[in-house]
Amino acid sequence: MATFTFGTGNARALRRLPAYALGAIATFLVPRTDTLWVFGSGIGPGEGALPLLRLARARLDPRVRLVWLATTAPELDTARRLGLDAVAKLSARGFWLTLRARVLVVTHGLGDVNRYGVRGGFVVQLWHGVPLKKLHLDSPAALRSAVLGNSRVVRALLARGIRAAGGQIQLFTVSSERIVSRISSAFGVPRERIAVTGDPRDDVLLAGDPAGRRAAARDLLEGAVGALPPATRVVMYAPTWRDGEHDPSAPDAATWQQITAWLERTNSVLIVRVHPLGHGDYAAGPARSARVLLLTAAAINDVNPVLPAVDVIVTDYSSIAFDFALLDSPTVFLAPDLETYTLSRGLYEPYRMFSGGRHVVSWEQVLELLDALADAASPTAAAIAAHTRWLREEHFDHVDEHATDRVLAEILRRLGTELPAPAAARHERARITALRFTPGGLHLELDRPVDALRLDGPRSRIDATVEVSAGRTVAEFSLLVSRWGADGLALPSGEYRLTLLAAESSSPTTTRATTRVDLAADAVATLQPLYRARAVAEDGGLVVRIGPPYAEGEGGPAPRRPPSPAYARARPRPENAVYFESFYGRAACDNPLGIDRVLAREHPDVVRYWSVADGSVAVPPGAIRLIEGTAEWWRVRASARVLVVNDWLRWYFHRRPHQHVLQTWHGTMLKRLARDRPDMSRRRRFAISRQSRRWDALLAQNDYSAEIFRTSYAFGGPIWTTGYPRNDVFAEPARAAGVRAVIGVPSGARAVLYAPTWRDDRDEMVDYLDLAAFASRLPSDHVLLVRGHSRTLAFGQDLQADRLIDVTSYPDVADLMLAADLLVTDYSSVMFDFAATGKPMVFYTPDIAHYGDVLRGFYFDLLADAPGPVVTTGPDLRAAVLAGAIDADRYLAWQARFTPFDDGKAGERVVRRLFDEGWLG
Repeated sequence: MATFTFGTGNARALRRLPAYALGAIATFLVPRTDTLWVFGSGIGPGEGALPLLRLARARLDPRVRLVWLATTAPELDTARRLGLDAVAKLSARGFWLTLRARVLVVTHGLGDVNRYGVRGGFVVQLWHGVPLKKLHLDSPAALRSAVLGNSRVVRALLARGIRAAGGQIQLFTVSSERIVSRISSAFGVPRERIAVTGDPRDDVLLAGDPAGRRAAARDLLEGAVGALPPATRVVMYAPTWRDGEHDPSAPDAATWQQITAWLERTNSVLIVRVHPLGHGDYAAGPARSARVLLLTAAAINDVNPVLPAVDVIVTDYSSIAFDFALLDSPTVFLAPDLETYTLSRGLYEPYRMFSGGRHVVSWEQVLELLDALADAASPTAAAIAAHTRWLREEHFDHVDEHATDRVLAEILRRLGTELPAPAAARHERARITALRFTPGGLHLELDRPVDALRLDGPRSRIDATVEVSAGRTVAEFSLLVSRWGADGLALPSGEYRLTLLAAESSSPTTTRATTRVDLAADAVATLQPLYRARAVAEDGGLVVRIGPPYAEGEGGPAPRRPPSPAYARARPRPENAVYFESFYGRAACDNPLGIDRVLAREHPDVVRYWSVADGSVAVPPGAIRLIEGTAEWWRVRASARVLVVNDWLRWYFHRRPHQHVLQTWHGTMLKRLARDRPDMSRRRRFAISRQSRRWDALLAQNDYSAEIFRTSYAFGGPIWTTGYPRNDVFAEPARAAGVRAVIGVPSGARAVLYAPTWRDDRDEMVDYLDLAAFASRLPSDHVLLVRGHSRTLAFGQDLQADRLIDVTSYPDVADLMLAADLLVTDYSSVMFDFAATGKPMVFYTPDIAHYGDVLRGFYFDLLADAPGPVVTTGPDLRAAVLAGAIDADRYLAWQARFTPFDDGKAGERVVRRLFDEGWLG
């Protein structure tokens, strides 16, 4: 069992500081010789260091000594059996050879050779795979010590050590331009020391013909695990390392039974490739079935030579998926701990992008995907094959067997000796030859035919109008778009990467395109009324950055601070206006929108302002858009007589004598709120109390909520129990048809709305259900509407699948509830609002114990009171959705308790009170 963690490793590194200092002195005294190179690898003889040593032995002058430095006695014996000149790296001889060597080749770090003698050598860092997980300086997990903790001083000291080590690296080889920025950032290596050569460890995956590679790999595999049954399908499970934590995907007894039954049924074998630093109990599998085999690092230290014998890989965050893509073979992504892993380690690209949007969270789902892959003509197999091609196209600039040749040639070139590099099978990327912004758009020209181009962002994508002539492509993008029935909006702020599909049908989708345009010129930036945009070359492609249309001096972190020190002392003229804000300006929606509608209809003389995050947010007819952080936004926040918000008043807010704040909140609560939460610290309790003192009145949907608001927010002001204005649309059933048309529900379809709440321990929507697969299992006349919580809007990407519509970015959930025929939720407050429609509800709660006992806690027992079935498995959920049953007694009791005032008139009652209280006139 491995015991290494970042914390223990960093603690040892700090204790070695005196030895580093003594070693550095030695490097000043001992000269290096051009006739000595040393090699090492964290896994023993293998990775890219071994093929590079062998090639150097064949190509270099025989007088150059090539030495393998081994960590352990078994590794030393292995190296010598392979015919290598091997020495123990921690011996006096290993230290001396490291001091003398001109070239030092490592794959895992400077500790692959004698770490105390590297200063002044030509260090070649090959690494050991395309990085998905954040490394070193980029990862919070890498900057902590098991002994000294995680203080700022410790992090700074460790970061300084990493930069010092990075400064020793003279050449860092990578697989593609997409990876260069990751390595430069993670290791502190100057970009000019990074070369795109391909990875020598991958040459074995591309050398020779496929049949020969497979036969050789099969022989190697059987030599390690024993003879395999003939004509078997080989599945490899290769989980990554979790910094000493247990692998949450390690099957339990029941799961092993399920897996082994599947292996028998499909004539398959499962090879469990445990990460050398991994931690998990897999012995029960081989004990149960001869079709489950462990492939340990002791048996085969370097897994790449075995991969051609494997038909499918199952992994989580391992770089093995990139290597396997070179074989054009499929990967199934199993990631039950995605959110916690992402938060602790960090990823260089969204996991949904890495996994093709098809990751699963259980072995049951893995087996379903493996069954689908058995039929190469199935839509699932086709989608996974397309994603495999994308992994290869995006992350490898060379797809040939000559990476080792290029690395050796690059080393010699930088040492002043030319060695002709082999002809490279390098992807010929499209070149952008012209780029300029136009009013409301972007003009691009490329040097070759391209079928389609689009700009891909997290919650939006736009297609170009393409014209191909004379072997070139001209593309026009409109940066003003339609979103959910609203026209002329900006794209949501963020980065939009250019994606293209080459005219040749065999070419996969790619975001890689080189540019021949001066991206420092003014033509590649623009300021428009609704957005600011700039084009930048990044990671071997083109990125368009969209942001709010801030003038000089506006925006940035400015919303946290007033525009000037005199702002708080100013006495602006009161304006008979209402400032509305919902969910921090992400949309014009919810209870503030319900109030806005009544004001617009009955009091058109009142000016209505909407605070929005950027120009992508549509505001109601007749209202005035305020971009958060602009000078006008600050002015209105100080002059409007009424502020109506449904969440915290963020940043700096100084209430003037003429102003009143109505806090509408955004839902009745099942989960514990604010000061009632079990994890509430004294500091957060104080912040909540300070926040609630800004409110003049608080809106409640019912008496139950009003009572809880008193304690949870320590609020002593008036609570207006009026019902929720956002639900007034339920009294307009004719409106449903228009909403269904806008979101794309087919005529006559049964719309199932899946709307889970957010989780305090993750950013993206919960993934307990494979939504694409679930949608496919519903009857053909059903469509699944997926609505992530507003707090997940900025994270992840929209799901795309047949009969599934991701409506996370749709502005107002009340419209969706009106349009849906059935609601599936967990602990979200929509369970209370939806009751006002009288339509059936199903509660999908696979984590109810964890959510109730660990994350938030509940105000009452959902299992006892729920007005619909409560289920915890996918099959039970499907059955409940199809049944659509309502317990009439429970449903009526639920409505009486939670929606007695949601009668279509709540907005009118609120507006009337605004005037009765004298807030507006």
